[in-house]
Amino acid sequence: MKYRTRFGVAAAIALTLASCTATPQSEAPIQSASPKAAPEMPIDLVVSAGGKKAVVHSGPSSAPEFKGRLTGSLLSDGAGCITVRAQDGDTRTLVFPEGTTFKGESVALPDGSSVSDGTTVVLDGASVPANEDVSMCLNYGRLFSVEKASVQPQ
Repeated sequence: MKYRTRFGVAAAIALTLASCTATPQSEAPIQSASPKAAPEMPIDLVVSAGGKKAVVHSGPSSAPEFKGRLTGSLLSDGAGCITVRAQDGDTRTLVFPEGTTFKGESVALPDGSSVSDGTTVVLDGASVPANEDVSMCLNYGRLFSVEKASVQPQ
């Protein structure tokens, strides 16, 4: 009788364990406690004496980039931000390299080159995603990060 009780208890435990492992359970996927960090593009705003605004990188960017070249006319938008109107009519707000300043009303890049409104420029750099930190500019949804700028001879 002793053996029957032990066998019965062992069988009951085995059946219980088997039924737990055999029944599929749907569990919600485990999510991390902290959300994924969004790509960052830290920026500063440099303002000329006349009120023009140059958006400038202020540290390393983790935003995705799509390398390219733009040729077009440099101009200021209605908010005073420096933009380029490309030959195809597309307008993009420019994000200049860290260290960019104004010399008068011309944008002076750290490499010593400078560009100003109305000039036709060739810009090497990258298209970058919209950034709400640049929302002070009218066209913050269409950004071009400038690496090198030169005036195109006319």
